[in-house]
Amino acid sequence: MRHLLRSHHPVRHIKSFKYAFEGIFHALLHEPNFRIQISIAILSIGLGFYYKISTTEWGILILSLGALLSAEMLNTLVEEFIDIFIKDQRPGVKVIKDIAAGFVLLTAVTTSVIIFLIFYQTVLGQ
Repeated sequence: MRHLLRSHHPVRHIKSFKYAFEGIFHALLHEPNFRIQISIAILSIGLGFYYKISTTEWGILILSLGALLSAEMLNTLVEEFIDIFIKDQRPGVKVIKDIAAGFVLLTAVTTSVIIFLIFYQTVLGQ
């Protein structure tokens, strides 16, 4: 029983949040694309407040921006993992890194289309 309580201790949860924020901060400091995407997210959120987009549009915008930032962090994770644990350049390594980068690209294109659709309609409607 004590083991179960220890695994759900509030201090442990606080530490897990600390580690998560350290990961985000690492991506912010070391990944130029992540900084660009954060800037796009901030700009989009600012435009959302300015144009008073609907609750539905907010939901779609936040989901797409969250997916974009998460995809970039996943790509960073894959690249870091491979660079640390696989020292030789095998053909499979390139494929893995390319697929991870493609995942980010697809997410970025999808997010761009969503941003365009939300603000194109909003700006023209006013």
